[in-house]
Amino acid sequence: MVVKSLRALLAAVGLAGLLTACEEATPRVVEIYIDNNGTLRYLPEAAQKGPILVQILPRAIASASGYESVTLDLMNEAANQRTKSIFTANPGDAKSGVRVIHMIGAGSGVNGATLCGGATPEAVRGEKELKIVSVLCQGGKRLAEAHGWIRVSTAAQDEEYRLVMLDLMNGLFKRPDTERR
Repeated sequence: MVVKSLRALLAAVGLAGLLTACEEATPRVVEIYIDNNGTLRYLPEAAQKGPILVQILPRAIASASGYESVTLDLMNEAANQRTKSIFTANPGDAKSGVRVIHMIGAGSGVNGATLCGGATPEAVRGEKELKIVSVLCQGGKRLAEAHGWIRVSTAAQDEEYRLVMLDLMNGLFKRPDTERR
């Protein structure tokens, strides 16, 4: 009887710990849209022309908090480019029509199609989380979109931010459906 009660207690404690961990399970990323032709091919094609532009919105957060430099480093790391950086935040250095936009603090009406179209919405600070909308654009066309969430207190140098950005990169750059099976 004591053994059964102890097992039940341990199971309940384990389940409570699991539920608590799930409740605070950030970072997390959701893929919203991927072009049927895949997007992974855009990375090398675009990089051959020169660096790919990365825009971090809003600009005040991007530069003042260090998000811009950390994000560029993480994206280049994720792309496994050992010889050169293929992403830049300087529009003058970008040579490709392909670009990546990360909107930190995106409100509920922000989506990849409007960001690719040139919209620059105001950031919204949530109580507990900041939503990041990441989109891969070719001109004004959305090729891929992924959303991620980080805690409001997360700094650009935190492991949580690093994991979200790497997951967002994986969400944006995919092989075509026919190659994923």
